[in-house]
Amino acid sequence: MTAMRKIVLHIGWPKTGTTTLQRHVLPRLAGYRYLGKTPFSRGENAHLFHLIHLLAYASRERFEETRMTLLEELESQERTLFGDVDPAIPWILSDEGILSSLLKPSLHQHHGYSTASLEQITERLLILEQEWQVTFDILLVERDPKEVLHAYYAQLYHLFNKIPGLKSFQDYVNTGTNAPSMQDLGFRYLRPGYTTGLLRKHLGAERIFSIQLDHLFQGGMVKLSHWYPPFPDVPANKIPVENKRTVDKDTKLAHLRPIWTPKKPFTVLGFLRQVKALYKLQHSPHKQLEVPITMQDADRDKLHGFMTGPREQ
Repeated sequence: MTAMRKIVLHIGWPKTGTTTLQRHVLPRLAGYRYLGKTPFSRGENAHLFHLIHLLAYASRERFEETRMTLLEELESQERTLFGDVDPAIPWILSDEGILSSLLKPSLHQHHGYSTASLEQITERLLILEQEWQVTFDILLVERDPKEVLHAYYAQLYHLFNKIPGLKSFQDYVNTGTNAPSMQDLGFRYLRPGYTTGLLRKHLGAERIFSIQLDHLFQGGMVKLSHWYPPFPDVPANKIPVENKRTVDKDTKLAHLRPIWTPKKPFTVLGFLRQVKALYKLQHSPHKQLEVPITMQDADRDKLHGFMTGPREQ
């Protein structure tokens, strides 16, 4: 029997250096085939969008219908990038959307409340292992939950501010720590050990690898071997480490740069209209950001109490 193909699955959390790893680190690793994600390039990431949907959102019927189709899609992506399909070479897949599906909002569901569950995601990974004849190793980068939630809210404020009851960071904290299950924002998954514990329970402790963000980027190196031993450490050089963008009043404005999609034929007038529309869509809600997303001491205390308090049964 041939050994099953290994898939190294990097799943986030949001705002833990994911884009830096995807752009500058994971594609450089010899002995692995990196199949995604390509940051800020929607058209090249359909296979990962489909993976997230299959794991977190698809109905049982849809999951059963499309799981083998997704494997064919991944193999097609491998042929496009590397010229052939070689089961002896492990894949690296990277997309924080697998975990951000638990937090909301996401590209899949803009209404703001979580319908995904980590239990379902792990159950479906086990089914994919059997059907695809692969094994998954899970890579997780962690960060102080208060910082994750604050930066995540700032990044997606243009979505949150359209949801009743989530128009300020204080609303977000109050809803995430007190709201009934119909308004689930997934804060519990950020409790220390909660997510890694569930992953280890369902998939096996020997296949779950986690590292703190401040240990991953350290001393001019990306300490991959401290995270996943088969990976070598990589010099950071001038890698622009994410999560360092801040402005006054403790307000984070991450990932607010425009994403240009070249179109042909090019016309100046059409281009300027696109710029205006994009600005209105993504930037106009951020004019007064320092007010709604400033983190107060009370927010820190409430989040700390939630993260360290008793877990629900």
